Amino acid sequence: MRIFLLPLTTRQALVFCQRITQKPASQRSILDKVNQKATDTWAKWERAEKGWQKQVVTYGNRALQRIPYQEWALKSFPPTTPDLQAEHITEEKKFEVVYPGNIMQKEDVSKVLGRLARDRKQLHFNRFIGSLVGMPFTIPFALVPVVPNIPFFYVAYRCWSHWRALKGSDHLDFILDHRLFKTVSTPAIEGVYEQYAPYLKQSFEFVTRAQIEEGTVQKEQLLIPAGAHNTIAETLEAPELSGEIERAVWQIERTSKKAEEDQKQKQASAPAQDGTADEKHEERR
Repeated sequence: MRIFLLPLTTRQALVFCQRITQKPASQRSILDKVNQKATDTWAKWERAEKGWQKQVVTYGNRALQRIPYQEWALKSFPPTTPDLQAEHITEEKKFEVVYPGNIMQKEDVSKVLGRLARDRKQLHFNRFIGSLVGMPFTIPFALVPVVPNIPFFYVAYRCWSHWRALKGSDHLDFILDHRLFKTVSTPAIEGVYEQYAPYLKQSFEFVTRAQIEEGTVQKEQLLIPAGAHNTIAETLEAPELSGEIERAVWQIERTSKKAEEDQKQKQASAPAQDGTADEKHEERR
């Protein structure tokens, strides 16, 4: 497998694990077969022109779009086993981490991967347990005629999704702990940033929460514009990246827009609050 590390802004990066070789159908686990069946069913529903299937897909895609891109990143790492881990350690097999050397420092690669692997473990564990506990409460919805038990399937999907993210974080953590990776900056990935962010060389900065709270970091800037996902995926010969980049950029822009609106509201309400305070002071006099 190969790991892509794509800075999306000067502070945030997308991580994606590309599986170069796929298992033949005969070697796939039951869980993989169920996942493939669900994917095929969802694709079939998407092709429907109307009806409840089309509505479920429409609202479902909106919900999936809002799942944090970090969770999707962890889910891209396949679950590992002790036997596979022992094999990797014995063979000293190293996985390529493809990153743009013209945008970020080499030493920041392991920091970004480490944050993704470790910071979200407890979150996904808690939500996995919560979804698991919540599934029995959705079973009564099966009594509704005609349509399937959508609440149950959604909670079951979120349970599976958090489990996969948890296993993905374990796999990535294992790779980092045993230094089973090598960083590679290719002309293709550097060319992407030469095209979209030519004036922001070496602009990616790994920052801590303390630095953000203290306000000691520079203003965050977008490196990958919306609409560039297909071109980047084709350039890097990784078609799976297209949807991941599109979703991540959409989430970042949405969060940034909301933060700007909140800031404007605070600024607009500040004079009004000051004026009210002055009026109360005059009344007391």
